[in-house]
Amino acid sequence: MEDVAHRSVLKNRNYAVLLSGQVVSQFGNAFYPLAIYWYTFSLTGSRVDLGYLATLISLTALVSMLAGVFVDRWDRRRTMIWSDVARTVFAGALALLAGLGHLGLVAIFVFAVAIGLVGNLFGPAEMSLLPEIVGMEELGAATGLNQGASAGAMLVGTSLGGFLMGIFGPALLLGADALTFVVSFVSVAILRLPRRATRPTSMADASAGSEKGFLRELSAGMKFVFGIPFFRRLVLAGALMNFAFMPLNVLDVVWVREVLHQGAFAYGMLGAAITIGVIAGSVLAGALMRRLPPVPLMTGSVMLAALAFVAFSQLPYLVPDLLALLLLGVGVGVVNPVSQTLFQRAIPQEMMGRAVGALMSTVQVASPLGAMLAGFLASAMPLSTVFVLAGALMLVPVGLVVRMPKPPEHAQAVAG
Repeated sequence: MEDVAHRSVLKNRNYAVLLSGQVVSQFGNAFYPLAIYWYTFSLTGSRVDLGYLATLISLTALVSMLAGVFVDRWDRRRTMIWSDVARTVFAGALALLAGLGHLGLVAIFVFAVAIGLVGNLFGPAEMSLLPEIVGMEELGAATGLNQGASAGAMLVGTSLGGFLMGIFGPALLLGADALTFVVSFVSVAILRLPRRATRPTSMADASAGSEKGFLRELSAGMKFVFGIPFFRRLVLAGALMNFAFMPLNVLDVVWVREVLHQGAFAYGMLGAAITIGVIAGSVLAGALMRRLPPVPLMTGSVMLAALAFVAFSQLPYLVPDLLALLLLGVGVGVVNPVSQTLFQRAIPQEMMGRAVGALMSTVQVASPLGAMLAGFLASAMPLSTVFVLAGALMLVPVGLVVRMPKPPEHAQAVAG
């Protein structure tokens, strides 16, 4: 049945075009973190500087709640197009400066913030536009295809990126990242959609230009997320998981170079191992959701990710590390689609952008602090100690998830 649903949604010309562009764009999304963190550590050799970079990138995610309000006001396709255009310019500038040998730490920070800020407009706009493209009856199949295709592109991009960076250096990856945004821009620009599908009509009579109206709409998105006990607990658990995960996100390049004594290809392999696990978890999630209640399923998946992280911290060898990260990816790969499906089922279409933006920003609220602490702690203690502390902290969300309130359906969420 799932294969039939996937084939059916792929017959939708607009969806097929959008998916193709985003698959290509995901290659750039895989290249970018490999290149920017590797280049930064090669430039300064400082773990603290890696922490600063990750902190700034994480802080840009907090503007998603503001971006969601704008997405509910603006033409969604144009928002996606201008986001791609801006990221093309910024990523291209990074690549040019790196290639010329003039890319310093301040420029890295500035462009990383710029790319993060404009990129946060794209995600809520795409999620808000997708139901208009495929319809609610095929939304599940489209969401599943998006996750699977994106994970597959990230897998190939991460594996290939490590190999290419080992030969040509990070500037090539940054340039390729800029080109993939061009492909994404073209795919969005050629969508054949009526005006009513791209611009939210529910906001037409709102005081769109007033500060009071803006704050009211922003508050509505936050109230939707925090006004329902299930989502409130889900956001808190997600924020803690992201906080605990930041040391690995920030310091994996240091682990590869100073603990494993490996090069760029091994760096890419670690990212590929997580991505393979995410793909496997995403595939398993569909079958598991039909057999298990969502709360026990999320509890077991979070525990698997936490235990795999602890194991990783105690295994300073490449092959065992790859296996540990594979299991970590499986846990994450199950949790994400389960929680996203529950959330999307409950969101009223007219406030999709605000609710998604509020969710995306609040689950990232502790990430900047986690990134900053990771850099400072890694300069004062062994990396293995930092990682084992982070893995132990990841067990805390298990206690939050195990006693989750009942997830709401759409009607219950609207009433709430």
